Amino acid sequence: MKEFSELVKRFDRIRTYVRDFYVYGFKTREDYSDGSGRTYDNERRRIESWFSPYIHSEYNEERKKTVAIIAHSNRIAVNPLFSAWKSKSFTSNDIMLHFLILDFLADGGCCTADETADELQSRYGVLFDSQTVRKKLVEYESLGILTAKKEGRRLLYGKRENSCEENTSNLCSMDWLEKMTGSPRFLDMVSFYQGSAAFGFIGSTILDNLQKENTVFRLKHDFLVHTLEDEILLELLRAMRERKEIQLENKSAKTGRTEQVEGTPLKILVSTQTGRRYVIVHQTKSKRFSSFRLDYLLSVTRLESGGDDGEARYEQHKKDLEKNLSKTWGVSFGDGRKKESPPLRRPAERTARMESISFTLSLDEEREAHIIGRLEREGRGGTITRLDHGVWSYTRECFDCNEMMPWVKTFTGRILSFSCSNSMIEKKFFRDMDRMAKMYAESPPHLRSAEWAESPPHLPSAESEVNKDGI
Repeated sequence: MKEFSELVKRFDRIRTYVRDFYVYGFKTREDYSDGSGRTYDNERRRIESWFSPYIHSEYNEERKKTVAIIAHSNRIAVNPLFSAWKSKSFTSNDIMLHFLILDFLADGGCCTADETADELQSRYGVLFDSQTVRKKLVEYESLGILTAKKEGRRLLYGKRENSCEENTSNLCSMDWLEKMTGSPRFLDMVSFYQGSAAFGFIGSTILDNLQKENTVFRLKHDFLVHTLEDEILLELLRAMRERKEIQLENKSAKTGRTEQVEGTPLKILVSTQTGRRYVIVHQTKSKRFSSFRLDYLLSVTRLESGGDDGEARYEQHKKDLEKNLSKTWGVSFGDGRKKESPPLRRPAERTARMESISFTLSLDEEREAHIIGRLEREGRGGTITRLDHGVWSYTRECFDCNEMMPWVKTFTGRILSFSCSNSMIEKKFFRDMDRMAKMYAESPPHLRSAEWAESPPHLPSAESEVNKDGI
């Protein structure tokens, strides 16, 4: 029987488990479908050993035990989820191969995996299985430590020029390094970084190695859970730096299905409201932009360069993206279907795939001037018009008006009229207003009745998922 260990070999498995069961799910033992009950118990014991001060459990209506992590970000010095990053297991072979392979390839030579295994035995007197050596070479090539090139049917591995190991030899003396790490300013800098930036677990690890703690900073709004996505984020940033295409595996939150998508990653967007992170990808197949939530991505694989014009194509995609970002409300670029031209634009200016939204507000201009300020501050480039005393209109076009609806509904009670070129969004708005009026209002609201929504003008469109982030 396999012995229980707090360490893990693969982070992607523990990432999914922590997120689904302890952050989002409040799930029970019966909800675990990726293995046996013993596997669940091992995973639970491992995670609870990391997060024991923050584990909260209770019994649901069916008298089944659910668990979750409860932590107040403004009361803790370090993100407790960093513990998951500090739990990777390794073997004695991992340590030996790390130093022996790098020492063997330090002279700049290139060898196959079998040749490397033979040389390790000849030079250092240590016998490794060629498959073990091959796996380590593949791992180091994926990490950027080694390079791989084909000569005929032979795959040769060599040390990458200007690698981290070569650069570290040119660092300042240990005396200077000790002086720097002992500086209060350095400790303050690392303490701030570990709680406020991506890959903050690096700063936390530095503090651990120096046997120091964050005694200065506490963050009121700190999105702790998103550190679990940093491995995915790292691969995306590498692909963006190398101007490479990627293949990503995305899991739908609604259906649970996974899909493979190939494209070029161009930009990372972060929600200021929820901390959710998105990657904007130019899809190779559909030739259009799409956004993907990082916490829905199961894996990211970098593909080989697409030829000599790869750099030029990447820069062109970036320019096209910057032009299109001003036409989004959040992160959605719509469903890609050609939509009927909105009536708010002249025929010569109408654009495919664009939607328009317009609503009129009633307000007291003397006592409620802050409402006008909200339209100007939060409207993201929309057109604001004063129609009459106390009557103002707001109009905007974007790829996906469904993203705007949570913001539009914050003006409920002041809306006199509402229209949208997407008939499904318009119908849903009036249906929601009608339901709310039946629940709360003593008299019908002062806008077009919900009965009007029973037969709205037909515009071919599809309802897309509401994005509540408001990036």
